Amino acid sequence: MKLMFRFSIVLAALLVLSACGDDSKNQFVKPDGPGPWVYVDVYHTTKQNPLDYRLEKGQFGYQGVFGFWRLFEHIENNGYETSYVRDLPISRERLDGFDVLFINLVSSDLPDFSDDEVAAIIEFVENGGGLFVIADHTNVYRHAERVNKFLVPMGVEVLYHIATDQPPDYAIAGLGWILVRDFVDHPVTEGLEMVSLQTGGPMDSRGSGVAFTSTCPEGTNSSPPGCSFADLWDEEDQFGFYGDWTWNGDADAEPLGPLEVVTAKQFGQGRIVVVGDQNMFGDSWLHWGSNFELAVNGIEWLANQESTERPLRTTRPFGVNIGMYQPATRYNGGKFSGDSFFGFFVNANRDLGVTMSGRESLNQKDDVLILTDVSAEMTEAEVNSVRQYLRDGKKVMVTFEADEIRPQTIALLKELAPDFALEVDGTTYDLDALVEDVEVPRKEGKFPGTSDYLAINGLNLASFEGANTEPYLLDVRSTWGDAFLQAGDTDLARIKEVDGGELVIFIQDGFFRNRTFGDYLRAPNSTGVIKGEDDRVASGYNDAHSMQFRLLDWFKSEHASEE
Repeated sequence: MKLMFRFSIVLAALLVLSACGDDSKNQFVKPDGPGPWVYVDVYHTTKQNPLDYRLEKGQFGYQGVFGFWRLFEHIENNGYETSYVRDLPISRERLDGFDVLFINLVSSDLPDFSDDEVAAIIEFVENGGGLFVIADHTNVYRHAERVNKFLVPMGVEVLYHIATDQPPDYAIAGLGWILVRDFVDHPVTEGLEMVSLQTGGPMDSRGSGVAFTSTCPEGTNSSPPGCSFADLWDEEDQFGFYGDWTWNGDADAEPLGPLEVVTAKQFGQGRIVVVGDQNMFGDSWLHWGSNFELAVNGIEWLANQESTERPLRTTRPFGVNIGMYQPATRYNGGKFSGDSFFGFFVNANRDLGVTMSGRESLNQKDDVLILTDVSAEMTEAEVNSVRQYLRDGKKVMVTFEADEIRPQTIALLKELAPDFALEVDGTTYDLDALVEDVEVPRKEGKFPGTSDYLAINGLNLASFEGANTEPYLLDVRSTWGDAFLQAGDTDLARIKEVDGGELVIFIQDGFFRNRTFGDYLRAPNSTGVIKGEDDRVASGYNDAHSMQFRLLDWFKSEHASEE
């Protein structure tokens, strides 16, 4: 029940499941072997479960975009055994032998927890089991009133609020897509830099919180408060289950930050983790910031595996690992509106041979580093870290739109490619000249793509300004390095060996932006013209989606040849 709730309602009604369902996993499996064993409850919720939903090419349904397939694929590939229980309620007997009980965001369209189930869950934890509960904002899907039946007796209460925070440091989009940076030292928070919720909620455990929203200055009493606050659910809103996104001035009814959004609590001999958002572990958002690390840390701690020599968070995600560095781009990979790159980020993770991550730091973990439209000044240390990727023989991709190149991008290029230049209308502009805005003419229409690197035969490349407009290309060229991607007689990207690695510079990245990719929850339009806002059938430009997949194929083939 997010900002995109309308799509969720339609898809829930249709109950269209992805083709990734595995019938062999739909049967209850009693633990047999060392494990660790995870009991996945699919009786009280089917939402976004990893059996029925996963993000893959052609998947634009809400449940599939935010399915939990990548998370469970990772733990199953690394020694964890899972039993998905769809048709049976939770009981003492069925929990016997399991290390962790995983309860995803429950829903009012499926059975509520019976008194026997509540007792079985509490007893399971009290006797040494681990309980992982995914909560969300307010009482969406009536989840809070249901899970609180067993959480409150164990000292945790899911609140009927939305956890809000303030951009740009603590939120990406509006007040609900937040960036959480304040952590308590704990095995569940080991290695975390930032985690991100997409309209989630707080809880109260009276001292067991391990992740918090920003702290409000003492004495805050004005609205808006300029800091995080808990937005109380308007119970008359039975559609989106939202509040009014405004602090009402009563800190008792709407507490001010810090708000607890992750709990890690001991209870009896067992352990509990509660996380205040479902989408943060979905396939499209799992690898944003440290969401992945939080998820696997939580499972590991609940299974009493936190002292393992090879933590799950350090185990490489599958496929070629591609990092999009976010601080230098003002988090444009996570903004679903405006002229940003959220569609590009989501689309990359539709390729099951790729793990695209929204990176908070430059730590050389990835095979490929991407910087999209650098708009924040990079420090000397950051630039040196980028160069280290190249020195390690890796690929670095820098993108911008040639008619809107930012001073911060120019500063980075001066460090990485000081001889870079653009040619417009027969005039060559070096980086110093590009500091001034250069008027770049446009070529109307679509043009066949050509490349010696990418298999793009049959694709027409173009970009868009917005709804109901014809595609365009910038009429620009460069002689720097070699041609990487062209459309007609224009350059889209160049490539050159730098410091032992390969630097790819996209001088026309408009077709990577939201304006070209369209709505990440709607399939792209094969005609190449974005329809108006009233057209809910298709959006975006299919050839741009396909071109990105060809780029990913090149990354994958190059990475495979290096192994």
